Amino acid sequence: MTPLQKVAIGLVIVFLSARFAGYDALADPVGWGLVVAGLLPLRRTAPLGGSALTLAVLAGLVAVPLVLPALDDRLPPSGQWGVSLPQTAFCVVLCSSLCALASRAGAKEASRFGLLRWVFVGVALGPVLVYGGGVVALAAPVAVVAVVANVALVYYTFAVSRRSWSRTPETAPAG
Repeated sequence: MTPLQKVAIGLVIVFLSARFAGYDALADPVGWGLVVAGLLPLRRTAPLGGSALTLAVLAGLVAVPLVLPALDDRLPPSGQWGVSLPQTAFCVVLCSSLCALASRAGAKEASRFGLLRWVFVGVALGPVLVYGGGVVALAAPVAVVAVVANVALVYYTFAVSRRSWSRTPETAPAG
């Protein structure tokens, strides 16, 4: 399994929710653990690899207390947005890093990751208008864009995980 495949699988666990008796069977800290495991070999070779690793650890730490339904259910929507900021910041940095790697290699995916980076910036700022500015009509569109961006990030990360430009020298196949 390549490092980016670990990252993508971890993000699937983070992005999905399967609630049973109030608890999420797909606990976000487990997903962040996979993301961190995938980022460890990339931290020195990928642009912004260290920053992505730091944000993944931060997002994982923020997710730990939210495993308890009593805490997660008490958060108002604006609080949920606040605790999701490390996750969204991670997505921005990951997209920036993959955009830079693809750009260096002249790969077509550079523009996809570049666009996706700005979509995540919009996802991070959208709730400011919804909750801070009282533009409630934007709540559903921002939520839909967030879901589409999450799916696209997982898909594109899996899609490029075996490309030579996305692999570290120690994970690239010999020969």
